[in-house]
Amino acid sequence: MNAPLRWYLTGTALFLVPGGIQTVLFPWLVAVYLNETATRVGLAQMAAQLPMLVLILWGGWLGDRVDQRRLLITLTATLALLPLVIAVLYTAGHFSYFMLLCWALTGGTFAAFVQPARDALLNRVAGRDIQRVVTLTVGIQFGVQIIGFGLGSTADVIGPPILLCIMSLFLLASAAATARIPKQAPRPKQTRQNPLRAIAEGIKLAWQDEAIKPAIMQTFSVGIFFAGAYLVLLPLMVRDLYGGGSTAIAGAFAANMLGTVVTIFFLMQFGQITRPGRALIVGSAISALVLSVLNWELPLWLFYFVIFLWGACGGISMTMSRTIVQQAAIESHRARVMSVYSLGMMGGMPIGSFTLGLTADWIGLRNAVWVPVVGMLAILIYLRLRTKLWHVQSKL
Repeated sequence: MNAPLRWYLTGTALFLVPGGIQTVLFPWLVAVYLNETATRVGLAQMAAQLPMLVLILWGGWLGDRVDQRRLLITLTATLALLPLVIAVLYTAGHFSYFMLLCWALTGGTFAAFVQPARDALLNRVAGRDIQRVVTLTVGIQFGVQIIGFGLGSTADVIGPPILLCIMSLFLLASAAATARIPKQAPRPKQTRQNPLRAIAEGIKLAWQDEAIKPAIMQTFSVGIFFAGAYLVLLPLMVRDLYGGGSTAIAGAFAANMLGTVVTIFFLMQFGQITRPGRALIVGSAISALVLSVLNWELPLWLFYFVIFLWGACGGISMTMSRTIVQQAAIESHRARVMSVYSLGMMGGMPIGSFTLGLTADWIGLRNAVWVPVVGMLAILIYLRLRTKLWHVQSKL
């Protein structure tokens, strides 16, 4: 592993530990501390992802025009101030549902510009074996978030302000690690181009490519159906069906992530998958069937085991979809194409979060599980029959 890749992975890992903390802390504050309804939990999770829907294509445009390394350092260091502001407001007694929405919207705005730059930078430091590096990166991303979940699970004990300060420290450390990546060679001077036209080029390239288009469609479906279930249904099930708090919510998220990490480990040992499109469709279908089991009345240990299996299946589809897009995107448009890919996931999440929050209030938590199951299977049938995703081959 070359030195730039090591520092890239280190910076990514340090950046995602706060993400793991927030994944537990945010729904705990809404669902347990404030004891909000399922609809308001879904609305809060939607607010966290909504800026991605609006701004991530602009993030891709910016990532193709500037040094991605420098952009990541600046954004990450600035983002480190946000948890400190929330901690001060919380300590001063100004904590409210409105404050959480402001936190979610601001953090999501930064993420819309960080994600495309980080995705595009990966190809510069990865070397030739893109699929293996993507697999390793996804494994690290999910593995380190388990650390964040463990820290977030202490919210009941140490309180939010300390956790928010820890988040800030990790973000500063991430900026420092990213700064160790060598500077990019000066780019040829780019002609001035209307930003909207540049963004449209990225969208057009992604939509016309027979490999990228169906991979993004699948990812958008994951954002709506699976991510919505993950962010809304899981913490509500822990609270309402099992009477759990922050530790139990963290345990559910960690079980899912651990399943993904286990799958990544086996993918690393197995080697390159030559038909990533087939693996993507089959893995997603099995994932939907596993999720359907949450409709049953399960003991707590089996509830966690099902979530573990769900994460294991998700590790296949997530790795394969990202690999397909990374390999197919051309360098001059890579950040823009990757922003369209991220838009697929992040753009679907607010829709899924809000919809599943409403559905859970209307028909109950267990019955709401059928929405993502049926929806995802319908999309996969379409992708198998009407696109060429099944026949996509990996580039060696």
